[in-house]
Amino acid sequence: MSTTAPKRRASRGLKLASYAALVLGALIPLGTSGFTGMPLSEHPAALVGNIALWIAGLVLAYRAFVVDKDFPAERKTWQRICFFITTGSATLLMLGMTFGFTYHPSIGTSFFGTNFTTVLMITLVVMGVQITLADWKAVVKDAKVVSLVVLVRWLVMPLTGYCVSFLVFQLFLSPEIAGSLAIGMMLLCTSPPGAASNSLTLISKGDLALSVSATTINVLIAPFLQPLLIKLFVGGTANVDTAGMFIDLVGFVLAPVVLASVFGALFPRFVVKIKPVLGPLAVVSLACVLMGTISKGAETILANLNVLPYVLVACVIQGLAGLTLGYYLPKYLGFTREQRIASSFEVGVENAAIAPALAATYFNPLAIVPAIVYGKTQNILAVTIFVRKFQRENEAKEKAENMEKTGEVSVSAES
Repeated sequence: MSTTAPKRRASRGLKLASYAALVLGALIPLGTSGFTGMPLSEHPAALVGNIALWIAGLVLAYRAFVVDKDFPAERKTWQRICFFITTGSATLLMLGMTFGFTYHPSIGTSFFGTNFTTVLMITLVVMGVQITLADWKAVVKDAKVVSLVVLVRWLVMPLTGYCVSFLVFQLFLSPEIAGSLAIGMMLLCTSPPGAASNSLTLISKGDLALSVSATTINVLIAPFLQPLLIKLFVGGTANVDTAGMFIDLVGFVLAPVVLASVFGALFPRFVVKIKPVLGPLAVVSLACVLMGTISKGAETILANLNVLPYVLVACVIQGLAGLTLGYYLPKYLGFTREQRIASSFEVGVENAAIAPALAATYFNPLAIVPAIVYGKTQNILAVTIFVRKFQRENEAKEKAENMEKTGEVSVSAES
């Protein structure tokens, strides 16, 4: 106890200093630009201050992370850094989006602003290479359960997304703005889940094998279903290039996942060796994707700040609906609690990069906004409400089991 308290105080102090540095680093260039963004070369001093403070903030966050984790001495520094990047993904993604917005005149015309689908392929390669033969066997073994989870996901999210878009956007906003936001919402609701759903299932002690299997199938069928569903739901109000979307989705979603999965199955030992760097690589590449996509929509966002409250309300409703229905509907299909936990995150948690990439390529930049907002909203809702709920239930269950075992031991001792 005597050593734990000082460590906690030290960690808390480092975290507070880290937050202060990161926030100040963001505010300097934003304030300098009047909160409207600026080219990278316009105010070099603000750019240098921004980067210097962010580096300092990340170093402080890493020090707090090391204090909290208390790594064994044999754990190498590069392994600690990789673990830090993976577990601190939310911070890095937020920094990427902030950088893209702040310097959108430059980022929007850079490689990251014009080729974000190429960068997105890196995250999908990382996902695909970790799909093992055991995962494919699990899909075949539990084909019925996996199919039901996939079915629930593709029924719940598009239908609720369409209803939410009508109730929040169509009834309160102008037809043009409402139409663009509805497109963004439907792009979001028809995007497959990503690795985040697997991580949330893991920490909630859900059925991880089911989660990975369902994610795999969802990613594989998304290029076929997403363009058709977009055409079905918003084709009457917008020009939807179904063939172009399909070709792009096959190119930057299906092909990377399938080819990487084949590579991972053929060279499993190599994948095990590079596994520590796969997580950080996915996080950094996703941050670059979000940086590029938000830079393309920054001017549109600034011109329509009044729509953000509506988008936030829609995303909260959509997130709660997806996570809740994903958990409770399978109850009537005979799922176990662990399977329902996996289903909850498979349904309610979407890939945060595919929707904005498609929105920026095929539609009005305003369509990017729902995907960007939901990317943060879904994680907040999932972690603060659903993960906590599942963890509390797990703790209560473990406590009851321990008490039962203790009672059995006492009875046997008395006898």
